[in-house]
Amino acid sequence: MNGHFVRAETGSPLIVFDVLQLLALVLLAAMLLPALIARSVQRMKTWFNLIVAAIIYCISFLLLLGHQSGPEPPFALCVFQAGLIYAAPATVAAAGFAFVIELYLRFSSTLAVTELNGRCITILLFLSPIAHLVVFWVSIFTGLSQPIGDDPIVQRSASGLYCNINSPVPTTVTGVTVILFIALMIITEVYTIIYLVRRRSGFRGIRLPSGTFPLSLFIRTASYTMAGGLGIILVDILMNSSAETSSNSRYVVLDLMAIIPLSLALVFGSQADILGVYMFWRKKRYQNPDQEGKV
Repeated sequence: MNGHFVRAETGSPLIVFDVLQLLALVLLAAMLLPALIARSVQRMKTWFNLIVAAIIYCISFLLLLGHQSGPEPPFALCVFQAGLIYAAPATVAAAGFAFVIELYLRFSSTLAVTELNGRCITILLFLSPIAHLVVFWVSIFTGLSQPIGDDPIVQRSASGLYCNINSPVPTTVTGVTVILFIALMIITEVYTIIYLVRRRSGFRGIRLPSGTFPLSLFIRTASYTMAGGLGIILVDILMNSSAETSSNSRYVVLDLMAIIPLSLALVFGSQADILGVYMFWRKKRYQNPDQEGKV
């Protein structure tokens, strides 16, 4: 996320970026609300963890609203937002990995007819806060480490969309953390597929109760991994290897940052029980607890 610090541009690119992030935030909140208030919508702890991480991601990129053009934003706000935007992708990636692990644990415990270890789930919930704190404070300390008298290395980016740090350290830490968790997610999903194939006879013979996940949810998770996880890796590569790209191309790449929360909202927000809460006039069609699996 490094860039040259020049006067921020204004106009429609800023609006598109902000609208996409706001749209993702609204969709995520609309998806979270039924899980909090509706008895018919039950979700795992790591699911809530993933949604909250994505909401924090959107808020992080929207903190500069009102300061994306014109005079430089307050330095404290700029440093705080820079720390958040470097930490946000790593937080979502860690939360996604924890979610995939719990899916596997629930599925394997169902097929093996064993009780799920709640302590393992609790440990998984600490992954995303730890990833967030590590990347956030590395970014903050890097941003405040320039010698006295030098120009600050934390400034609003040339695009004006957010504040960033003119140092390779936060970008490297974020990139390595995201790639690590995405790789672990893919490995876990591949292992789960192999496990399902080997246990397919037992899978066909067991009727999954509510509280476990069906194959359709696993497919949704794999889709999110491809769209959201690989999307952020692609954006990180493009942003750090295309310093000479045109202004329009740069904004298109930046707008792709909304892929992460948007893909999450669309993939998991389209489950039947969540839609059924809003389509209350057709409620009877969404009352089957085994239709999508309550996770």
